[in-house]
Amino acid sequence: MEISELDKKFNIVDAKTPTNHHLTAHFKRSFAHYTIKDRLPVILTRIIDGLSREKEAISLAYGEESADDLKDVIGNISKLKYELQTDKKFKPLDGNDSDQEAWNAFLRALPDTHNSYFSAVWLHAECYMYRRVRAIFAETATLKQFDYFRRQKEEAFMGSLGAFLRLTEKLNETREAKSRAELKILFRQLLKVNLWGNRIDLSISGGRIVSQDEDPFATLANLETFILADDTDAIWACVASTDGNIIVDIVNDNAGYELLTDLCLGDFLISHNLAAKIRFHVKTIPWFVSDVTPHDFRWTLDSLSVHAKATLRDLGCRLSNYMETGHFELLEDEHFWTSAHDYSEMQHVKPSVHRTLQQAHLIVFKGDLNYRKLLGDLQWDTTTPFPDALRGFRPSNLCALRTVKADLVAGLPRGRAEGLTAKDAKWMETGDYGVIQFAPK
Repeated sequence: MEISELDKKFNIVDAKTPTNHHLTAHFKRSFAHYTIKDRLPVILTRIIDGLSREKEAISLAYGEESADDLKDVIGNISKLKYELQTDKKFKPLDGNDSDQEAWNAFLRALPDTHNSYFSAVWLHAECYMYRRVRAIFAETATLKQFDYFRRQKEEAFMGSLGAFLRLTEKLNETREAKSRAELKILFRQLLKVNLWGNRIDLSISGGRIVSQDEDPFATLANLETFILADDTDAIWACVASTDGNIIVDIVNDNAGYELLTDLCLGDFLISHNLAAKIRFHVKTIPWFVSDVTPHDFRWTLDSLSVHAKATLRDLGCRLSNYMETGHFELLEDEHFWTSAHDYSEMQHVKPSVHRTLQQAHLIVFKGDLNYRKLLGDLQWDTTTPFPDALRGFRPSNLCALRTVKADLVAGLPRGRAEGLTAKDAKWMETGDYGVIQFAPK
């Protein structure tokens, strides 16, 4: 079948996503189309390949009876890949997970014209695929708790130890800072290190291992011109204007190096009495390949705490102590973060999450998926002010730290997007550019 026939069959339009339209694979010249057509099938294939390579280790860890479960899982993921590539309608979820009925209610409410992979809002289609993979494992007797992305995340962690060490050494230097002027400079640096930590994303690489091995502070000056919107000073003012008895929430994105930058930012805020508690919001299930799960969070602290390098070991022990004293808190049982709802729907769909976020003085949203959910997966005019693009979602002061890996963004100066497009039509997909954006409560 020729590509043109496929396009006709799936009702694909050879155009870019129009302004104010939802992102969807319906438009052929969009990153959403590329994701659904090419990236997601590759991710499913890599899950299958990984399971096939690790079948003996899985059998040892989960028992001989897991071999049959593994065959079923591989077969069912292959079927899911076929459904995706042939634009089948979304099926209801099976299993007994506590979010299953909420997901199925969401699917039932989708218009019939927007409930398949190439017709649905990109956010809905992509989240649905990852949730279906989870359901396939949840239906087994032995592999319910198996994280099919764990190996990639742990290998990426190990590949970034050099950058971990340099980041930790710099963080230790900051512990001697005394004046507010010094703290502001260090906060600016750490926030930008945290931003660029978001470049490492295994879902963008299709599950291929990506690590960080450069000095994260040495590169900041060269990356300054790649920050398209920088509200760092407003974020610092938000934190520094308090007596330090505040909660800061971090809605995490990727495990590995990026998580370490999140933890170091939290350590800085606690150690300098700029915040009393840091709460980390993680995913309940394996998600978008490299997203942080509760196991990833604890495994990171444990791995640092026993590391041969004293600098990393001391950091791990300090972070673990924050968990024991309540300065750090892991919020791990909330399925809203693995739903397909954007954040403007939170207060109506899951008011308990909205009330939790209202307790924080500042909420830090990390990464591309959180940014898409903040902006509703809509193709905004790039000059739309960032607070306006939130469509009323303002539970507290909030900021977004995001390297641009999808073709939507708001809050840019007039003409900036056009200038970048003239140089590189795909600049929004590379992760080379970033935004640090703030919206006051």
